[in-house]
Amino acid sequence: MQKRTIFGLIAVFALLFHACKREPLSWDNRVVAPLFKTQLGLGQIDTKFLSKNPSDSSFILNYENLVYSYRMANVRAYDTGLTASFNLKKLKLSDQTIVQQITLGQINPVFKLLNGQTAEIPEQNQGNLAPVDIDASAFFETATLDSGFLDISIANNLPVNVKLVVFELTNAGDNSQVAYDSFSNIPMNGSVTKRIDLKDKTVTKQLKGSIKRLTTEASNGTVLIDANKGVDLKLTVSQLRPRYAIAAFPSQNVIEQDEGLTVFMGGAEVKYFKAKAGNLKIHLVSTIQEDMTMYFEIPSATKNGVVLSSVVKLPAAKPGGSSTRDEYFDLTNYLIDFRGKNPNVKDTVNTFHQILIVRLDSSGRKVAIGLKDSIRLDYRMESLIPDYAIGYMGQSLTQTGDQKAPFDLFKGLNGDFKFKDFKVSLVVRNGIGADGRVKVNSLKGENVFTKNALALNATPLNNDILITSPPFVRDAYTESEIVLDAGNSNIKQFMENLPQMLDYNIDMEVNPNGNVSLYKDFVFDNSRVDIFLKVEAPASFSMGEFTLRDTQGIDLKTMGDLSRIKSAKMDVRIRNTFPLGAKLQMNLLDDQLNFIESLDIDPQDQIIEACEVDAKGYPLDAVETVFTLGLGKEKMAALKSAKFIAITTTLVGSGKMMKIYDVSSISVSTTVDFEYEAQMGR
Repeated sequence: MQKRTIFGLIAVFALLFHACKREPLSWDNRVVAPLFKTQLGLGQIDTKFLSKNPSDSSFILNYENLVYSYRMANVRAYDTGLTASFNLKKLKLSDQTIVQQITLGQINPVFKLLNGQTAEIPEQNQGNLAPVDIDASAFFETATLDSGFLDISIANNLPVNVKLVVFELTNAGDNSQVAYDSFSNIPMNGSVTKRIDLKDKTVTKQLKGSIKRLTTEASNGTVLIDANKGVDLKLTVSQLRPRYAIAAFPSQNVIEQDEGLTVFMGGAEVKYFKAKAGNLKIHLVSTIQEDMTMYFEIPSATKNGVVLSSVVKLPAAKPGGSSTRDEYFDLTNYLIDFRGKNPNVKDTVNTFHQILIVRLDSSGRKVAIGLKDSIRLDYRMESLIPDYAIGYMGQSLTQTGDQKAPFDLFKGLNGDFKFKDFKVSLVVRNGIGADGRVKVNSLKGENVFTKNALALNATPLNNDILITSPPFVRDAYTESEIVLDAGNSNIKQFMENLPQMLDYNIDMEVNPNGNVSLYKDFVFDNSRVDIFLKVEAPASFSMGEFTLRDTQGIDLKTMGDLSRIKSAKMDVRIRNTFPLGAKLQMNLLDDQLNFIESLDIDPQDQIIEACEVDAKGYPLDAVETVFTLGLGKEKMAALKSAKFIAITTTLVGSGKMMKIYDVSSISVSTTVDFEYEAQMGR
């Protein structure tokens, strides 16, 4: 009937509007909409710490709050490696020998005429004999030598004794002298050798050998003349290290490492290291125009019983250019023995055995190599993170100074809240494989709502807390527990202050007595020492006043055109299943949770009655309270701009011990009745 009346009025107004064309008309309408709904209970204490008594569903509190956690930051393998390089001074040429003959006919052409005959040979004294061409291309094309030797041997195949030979060796191109020396008293079928130092000499492949002077004894009677025999000249080069050379360099090892490499562990002395992550990086650069092969092996690094090793090829560089190779090897899950190259002989720490060989692979081609040419090798272990490490973890003292940690047990509570019986312990849980000690210099609990701070005074905390090593098993730990009670501390007052923040100052020392484990300390990647407060409370509490809080988002944009709202009122419906009375407060907040305005609640109306309980204290039917708030102009302006509403319920207890069950809560729901001014235009 009411709807028909409204529709009839609308029709009348529509006809009047079209017929008379008067100014726009208006009338009022109302919209009733829910604003928010919340439920407040002891679930605001983190539910993971609340268990239920299976016999009656009352709360039992088991709570651990981390105060401080210590990790051994010094057990870290810092990046380490070696850089090796060589240039031409470290590269050697092959030892080579050539033989050149200077015949009797070359010494004196007269003997060519007597070849095959017998005759007496008079004493000879020849000078500046014609040079003999010597092909030294077996040595190299050309070489300027930083060091090396030329051995000149003269063998006497003449039928007479040689008294003196003065010999000169020159480069054919520019006639520069390579060697000059004298050889004396060479018997028939004998030889004499002289060594020439070739340091700073330049030698080419085309040489000339000249006998500057030759004197012989006379023959002992007649002898058979063989003009094709004479003096054999043997040239041997050895230990040649050139500054510049065009040559066929032989295959040779140019870098050789077979030793221990030490890694800095930040103070720890590690014997064994299982890598959780890390890599071996090898960077090889060569300007040598020959292929290279790198062999590397870390005998002390094994994975599934297999030693880490590899062969890496580096192609020859182009003339004037370079050849580069990068190799990465994942060290994850490798077990590294850090006891050095030969621990049975010398057992050390933080040192792994590595073998590294870079070899030049000769192609037989003659290539040019100078001092500017080199091979450079960078070999590094990087980003090593231990899965575990065994050894001596070092003696370290860490002092936290004044620090803060949240205490989440009472994060949403403040007020008068007392426990009947409870147990509080300070527990030190050690997962590091080393002995240690903890000294709690100070521990203070702060209630952030009341600004009341209370220091924990406990006789047991005046002494060091000693901690022992757990077994060598991942996630294993030992615990040292200090029970705090009314007899040795003010823990009751400390807890009933309902702290939300802990202020602490703690000293943590590892291995205070040094290396008593004889290198049997250990640490896993997740090993740590945790210090926490442990609270165990039964189901009975004594409550004076304490507060439950919640914050809900609101958005009035869905209500239509807010500018046409004439007035509003809010109906608040409360259902209470706590055996406690309560008071309610609601504040409007902006998008940054800053206070805007409070919603006025009449002191007489704000009292929420406690629900009734049975003989065991279990809540019976909920008590429902409803009251209405008028929202004037200022309140409406605040409500329009608000993004959140903060609901605070203060429970008022009798001070007697009572049980709180999981069904206990206060639910708050609201609806807002808006009255709009509606308009109809032309």
